[in-house]
Amino acid sequence: ETIDLSVAHPAWAAGPNMVHPRIQLNATILPTGKVLVSGGSAKDEDTTTGTLEAEIYDPAANTFSSAGLMEFARVYHSNTLLLPDATVLAVGGNPQRTVYEQHIEIYSPPYLFNNAGGPAVRPVIAAVVPSVLRYNQVFAVKTLAGANIKEVVLVRPGAVTHAFDMDQRLVGMSFTAVPGGLKVKAPANGNLAPPGYYMLFIVNAAGVPSVAKFVQLH
Repeated sequence: ETIDLSVAHPAWAAGPNMVHPRIQLNATILPTGKVLVSGGSAKDEDTTTGTLEAEIYDPAANTFSSAGLMEFARVYHSNTLLLPDATVLAVGGNPQRTVYEQHIEIYSPPYLFNNAGGPAVRPVIAAVVPSVLRYNQVFAVKTLAGANIKEVVLVRPGAVTHAFDMDQRLVGMSFTAVPGGLKVKAPANGNLAPPGYYMLFIVNAAGVPSVAKFVQLH
């Protein structure tokens, strides 16, 4: 039996579409909550059908937008990792045994640039006190940009294999601006943020993230 998904699930039919079909793609959560989608191919492990166009998925708007072209096809066994400076590392690709893509690419998302194409002014974290956090703890983020911050987030460091990162996570935290920075409340429990190390980013009103500080949560 053939099922018309546009009838059975009209929301699917109305939803966004990527520029090309992809298998073994990589999807990396950015500090803003948007997702960089890159790599993959129409046919598994076939670089001739590789998708070079990267895209950014906006979950709030449920849309994909262009994120430029990659230089190299990234197929099976390729990885992408969010780096502490809020760029994304793209590595690998193993279309067949003994064949491995050795080039490394670094993607700089649009939030790192201003309207003129120059570097955006980024908020700066001077310190996180303490850097070892407990659940529900109120802690300090020292920054001169406190009055202009709209988000404080924890992002789990990447741990990708075979195009999957089952540990990938972004957790927003409540905060208030105070003289010299922010007072932030750590996540309530390990169901929201499992214990371990995280990158802490602050994001300003223009959507520009800081360079991260590593913290430990337990």
